[in-house]
Amino acid sequence: MSGDSLISRFTIILLVLLILSILSVTTLWYVDTKNQIESHFAIRQNNSEQILLQSVIWIDGGIRLYEYSFEPGMKEAMGRFLAAYNASGGDIQHIDLTTVKKSLNESFGGTWDLYIINDQGRVMNTTFLPDLHLDFQKYPGFHRILTHIREEGSYVIDRTVKGFVKGAPHRKFAYQGTPDRKYVLEISRNFQKFIPAEIDTSYAELLKNLPRINPDIISVELYNTQGDLVSRWSENASTGSITPESQAQVIRVLSDKKSFTEYNNTLKQVSSFLYLPIPDTRYPSTPMMNLVGRIVYTTEKIQNQILEISIIYVSTLLGTLFLAGLLVWQTSRFFSNPVKGLISDLNRIAQGDLNHQIQETGVFELRQIEDAINRLVSNLKKKIQTIQTQEEQVKAELANRIKAEENIRQLLHEVQEKERLIKESEVRYRSVVETQNEFICRFKPDGTHIFVNEAYCRFFKKRCTDILGAKFSPAIPDDERALVKNHFARLTPEHPADLNEHHIILPNGEKRYIQWIDQAIFSENGELTEYQSVGRDLTALKELEKSLHASDALYREIVNAMDDGVFVTDRSNSILIWNGWRLGRKAGLLKKRDHIEGSDLFSVLAYLSEDDRRQYDEVFSSGKIVVYETVIEKRRKIFLEMKLIPIITDDQVTTVVTLIRDMTIRKEAETALQKLNLDLEEIIRKRTEDLQASLDELDAFAYSVSHDLRGPVRTIDGFSHLLLLKSGEHLDEESRHLISKIRESTATMDTLIQDLLRFSRTARQPLQVIEIDMAGLVRGVITELTSQPESRQISVSIQDLPSSQGDPSLIRQVWYNLISNSIKFARPGTIPDITIGSYERENEIIYYIKDKGVGFDMQYADKVFEVFSRLAPSPEIEGTGVGLALVKRIILRHHGRIWVQSKAGRGTTFYFTMQGRNGTERR
Repeated sequence: MSGDSLISRFTIILLVLLILSILSVTTLWYVDTKNQIESHFAIRQNNSEQILLQSVIWIDGGIRLYEYSFEPGMKEAMGRFLAAYNASGGDIQHIDLTTVKKSLNESFGGTWDLYIINDQGRVMNTTFLPDLHLDFQKYPGFHRILTHIREEGSYVIDRTVKGFVKGAPHRKFAYQGTPDRKYVLEISRNFQKFIPAEIDTSYAELLKNLPRINPDIISVELYNTQGDLVSRWSENASTGSITPESQAQVIRVLSDKKSFTEYNNTLKQVSSFLYLPIPDTRYPSTPMMNLVGRIVYTTEKIQNQILEISIIYVSTLLGTLFLAGLLVWQTSRFFSNPVKGLISDLNRIAQGDLNHQIQETGVFELRQIEDAINRLVSNLKKKIQTIQTQEEQVKAELANRIKAEENIRQLLHEVQEKERLIKESEVRYRSVVETQNEFICRFKPDGTHIFVNEAYCRFFKKRCTDILGAKFSPAIPDDERALVKNHFARLTPEHPADLNEHHIILPNGEKRYIQWIDQAIFSENGELTEYQSVGRDLTALKELEKSLHASDALYREIVNAMDDGVFVTDRSNSILIWNGWRLGRKAGLLKKRDHIEGSDLFSVLAYLSEDDRRQYDEVFSSGKIVVYETVIEKRRKIFLEMKLIPIITDDQVTTVVTLIRDMTIRKEAETALQKLNLDLEEIIRKRTEDLQASLDELDAFAYSVSHDLRGPVRTIDGFSHLLLLKSGEHLDEESRHLISKIRESTATMDTLIQDLLRFSRTARQPLQVIEIDMAGLVRGVITELTSQPESRQISVSIQDLPSSQGDPSLIRQVWYNLISNSIKFARPGTIPDITIGSYERENEIIYYIKDKGVGFDMQYADKVFEVFSRLAPSPEIEGTGVGLALVKRIILRHHGRIWVQSKAGRGTTFYFTMQGRNGTERR
């Protein structure tokens, strides 16, 4: 068709309008219904999270009411502790904490622990040994509270918290400043299970009732600030399982102090991690009471609802398209069938059926067209008959010409096929000849060359066009020309081919050794017509033969010069080859004979026994190398090493090479070396004892010096402070600035002294080795670093951290220093991004902490663990250069290793291991 009909255009426009109308209505309905389903889901989710937050606050209020019941006993117990302090006259060395603890246990029941904290925030004495020497200055916020209690002499009760050491009990603390403002007394009542069953039931009921309010909930979990699970409800055992990824997200919520949501389209779930803060700030440990909630919602129901309306939507569209197509089809049949019938008849006539008649359509306009077409077809048939008669005559004439042309083409094809076969044969022959490495040529008796291959031309360094058709004879040395001439004269029709070898001198003067296979070609009457020669360059082969002869001679000279005895024997133990064994003759180990070769080995080497004969039999039967030692008793013992090496030919041992080496000097040296090693071990043991004694004296001296320096430093600070208080108004600005600088320097000096004391104390403090929950310990350190009001926001990812044996307080110091170091050296203007984990290599667990901070050049890697060595990029970054040195000393005390990898501007990674005290790996 050259164009669309008007009826078809009208039908298509009507169909498009109908489809657009139905599509608009159904799409609006689909979008509105989908938005309502998603909105209802979001409202139920928000209500559930608000209920959880408010309920946690109410339950915590119940816990506080429960804690009130212990406070009178805590205050009375603190009174007894304070009375014991007053009775000692303020000298803590005269307070027997064990006796006081026993009195409290008997009077009030349960288990109690007592602490004495000095004015620097350090635990000086305690009944809970893991907290001995604990330094609260690491927690500036809590240290300020202790300072306020000490200076005011007040009594403060605290909330009940759980310890960080694995298996530690719940402990409720109370604090009392001493009347002399020197110390803070601290007591704790310990509970293995503090929260009563009613409170646990409240959490369980809360989590159980949330799914009744919101049926989309399939799992609810509550975590404390240490990342431990408080309570949990799940729809089934496989849903809501606790994973390391979930615990890492809990730590993230506690660090960022804000909630977030995760979507899992694969499981059709939405997980909400909620930050549930406790608003009560009256207690020092209130930040430790915060919780994190994790609610898992299933989106399967709303996705099924959306799927249902999507199916309805698609079904409506498909039905609309079907009805529209049906309408177009019916309209086409009604209006277009008569025209299509006429077109079909015309196509049949156009295809050559001139006898076909146009069918009547019954339409007036089309009837006139039908009559005109019938007349046109009738005239056309007459003209075609005339043309067909003329065509028959032409065909007969063309048939005769075609037959003649076919015969000619057949003859030409046969000729061309024979020419092609001849050319292919010639190409194959030339290809074989030209690709050979041998030199191939054909020449007449007068030396005129009629064929040469590429290898022949390359060898003589000439172009093939220069040789072909010309007389060419290779240069032959004068002393070999007669031999070559006689060689060609010997070729006869009876013996037309022969082998010949001689030298050829190339144009550049180089002499080569060539082997020729020459064949003489004779005519039928016996006349010589031409020669055909095939040559090979044997120069390299001849030189190799000379080298082999020279190498064999050199090998024999080397073997004969060896101090070791070398004998080659056959299966009958007859000597085939030997090297003269100079040392054996000198030591009298060989029997004197005129001809050694061909003699029996056991008759020549008199010291050989039947055991040696069995060794030879074993080598011949098994084909394996045998090495053993033998001792000959003479004026002094002679130690010989016998090495029997089989020589295998055709899978059978034919000969044996015997190597005899004199080991006497080596054995004597080994004996002397063993005695020397014993002497060296005794010397090393004595020097190690002296070195350990020197190190102990050095640590004691450092501790004593650091302790004695604190008094003068505090005196300078105190007098500077008094000078500012009394005469500050009379001093000018520069004087006050200088005094402030003096106080800042004394504070820095005091910090250095404290770090030095801690560094020295680490070497002297006995290890309290227990099982350490490494993951819980790290989470506790992170919580302490992030729960203070002035703490920085950080991003921490905690991977798998296996437990280990060690001193929990010292290992806690390691993690605290390393994590603090990563926070301190974060790039300015960025949130510290820290990854903590471990991996196993060669049966050893390696812990690591990785950050993306400022980093440093690895040429300073050895200095970071030295005392007072700081690589800080600016003086504003706090630190004394003792922290990493302290970390290294603690790790070395645990028989471990520590190292660092860093790059300036790319971050730093610290690695360390912990091993057993006896040096074995600890898993």
